[in-house]
Formats: sequence, structure tokens, C-alpha cells
Amino acid sequence: MFRSIFRPYGPVWNFCNTITDVLLLSLLWCACSLPLVTLGAATTALYDAAVHGIRYREPGPYRRFFRTFRAEWKTSVPVTLLWGGILLFGFYVLALLEEAAVEQTVAGVMAGGYRVLMGIPLCAACWSCMLLSRFTYKFRELTANALRFLPVHLLPSLAIGVFTWLVCWYCLHYPIALAFAPAVAMIGWSLVAEPVFKKYGGGLGEDAPSADPEKER
Repeated sequence: MFRSIFRPYGPVWNFCNTITDVLLLSLLWCACSLPLVTLGAATTALYDAAVHGIRYREPGPYRRFFRTFRAEWKTSVPVTLLWGGILLFGFYVLALLEEAAVEQTVAGVMAGGYRVLMGIPLCAACWSCMLLSRFTYKFRELTANALRFLPVHLLPSLAIGVFTWLVCWYCLHYPIALAFAPAVAMIGWSLVAEPVFKKYGGGLGEDAPSADPEKER
């Protein structure tokens, strides 16, 4: 019995491999995100590697990470600058509203509404990375499709936005979580994003996608 449990590629082996992949891929994401402008490329590569390597147990997740990072960094840099700049400005305005909310109730209400509005660029940035990990796009097409996915796939977008917000909040309060939270976040994204990709023929192991997402990676 114990021999079957601890055998190579048995339950314990697979569990240890999964934990190792979560930790190492998360640390790779942290290292590759340090220049900040490569945040989108690192997230695109992490989603691709985590879904294929951790969720579906395909071999070579680290090679996949670096291959996707090299292939998509040029497209992802303007994506990072666009949504990152919008989010930074949004956090600045939110900080001003929260400061004013100490004395004015109206400012507190506005701050709450502004948090909801910030979900739009946050979700668009998430969809951009996921789409780029699966399909080949230019910047304009990628941005247009990411924005189109928000209303068309509203419930998945809400789930992705809320989950990402919670992960970011947790990492800000407990920085040690950066050792595992990025890869866990990608698995969480995939639970709602992969069924959406299947509708466009972009699910894993499927045929070429339809003409909407132009070309699968």
C-alpha cells in the first residue's frame, strides 16, 4: 500500500510536484515582474505555464514560462503601461477620496463607487494577459477584445476581478504570500476563463479557434 502511494508519479509524488511548481513559478513571476513594465509579460507567461503545467499536468512548465515570456513581452509592454497607468491614477484618486471621507460622507460614498469602477481596468488587464497567453494579437486587437469580454462574459469577469482584488490585498498585508499566491491566482482565473475560451475554440486540446480570437498560440 505504502509503496503504491509513494511510487514515482503516485499521489504523493504528484502533490509534491504541484507544490514545487506553484512555488517556483510564483517566484519566477516575482523576478520577471521586477522591472514593472514586464508585469504583463510575466503574468501572461505564468497563466500559460500554470494552466498547462499545474492544472493539466503537461511537462515542461518552466520552459513554457520563458518561451511565452519571450514571445509576448513586446505586445504586453504597452498593455502594462496602459492598464497599469490607469490603475495607478485610480489608486491616487481613491486615496484622495478616502482622505476626504473622514470629514465628508459624500466622499465616502464616492470612494465606494470608485472602487467598483476600478474593477473595469483591473478585469481588462487580467483578460488581456489570459487572451495573450492563448491567442496571437496585436496591441489594439488585444485591448479591444479584452474590453469586449467584460460585458459579454460579465459573471466570469466579476469572479476574476474579485478574486484578483482579494489576492492583491492578501499579498499587500502578507508579502510572504508572493511565494505562492501568483500561481494560485492563475489557477483561480483558469476555472472561469477556460470555459470561456472553449466557446471560441481555444480550449486546451481543441481545434483551431474561430475567427473572433484570430489565432491560437
